[in-house]
Amino acid sequence: METDLDSLVATAFSLEAVAGHLSYGLLVLSMLMSSIVWLRAIALVSGICGIIYSGFVLHDPIGAGWETLFVLANLAQFCLLIWRSRKIRFTDEEFRFCQNALVLVPPFLSRQFIDTGKWIEIAEGTELTQQDQPVEQLTYIAEGMVEVSVNGRLVAECTDGDFIGELGILSGRPATATTRATTDLRALVFKREELLRQLRRQPDLQIALQAGFKNNLRQKLAKANERTLAETRS
Repeated sequence: METDLDSLVATAFSLEAVAGHLSYGLLVLSMLMSSIVWLRAIALVSGICGIIYSGFVLHDPIGAGWETLFVLANLAQFCLLIWRSRKIRFTDEEFRFCQNALVLVPPFLSRQFIDTGKWIEIAEGTELTQQDQPVEQLTYIAEGMVEVSVNGRLVAECTDGDFIGELGILSGRPATATTRATTDLRALVFKREELLRQLRRQPDLQIALQAGFKNNLRQKLAKANERTLAETRS
């Protein structure tokens, strides 16, 4: 029994088994990717390692055949992603939005998402959200300034690259603060129902958008803390 166990361990950690470990390890890694491009690329490498392992180590033509089909399917999807993205163009403000909200999302999906929103000018003094009221739209500030008040007290300011309404837009919870434009704004606005419909069709977009929200929230909290510290010192 001990000899069999030693033999099993030796086989599992042999040089010939490296391709097999890589194949399954990379396949698991690909499933953790939030970017479909990286998922396909890593899955391709995983399949190639699987072909090497099945065909040249195990001498298993059936396994090698299925791994080959796996590689071909992923290669076809990867090429399709590249082809669909190659003619996509973004304006400077759209590109900044993608950097803030849609990191690692393929360009063609980013294009589809942006097109569900609308670039508008918002006049100074306009209320974007009202505390304890439903959030009807997500607003991305491309240019301008917005004050954030809770129970009538100014607690923060939002500016270029910040989101307004991100906490309530996906959860359906009421707004936690009242937000008001203190300058004229250039903004990208998404109506709630259209936004949710798009995210239901493309779950990868929701994952990327939530990551963008979290990053932006950290930045806003840092600015709010700096504001509070400055007020305390003064």
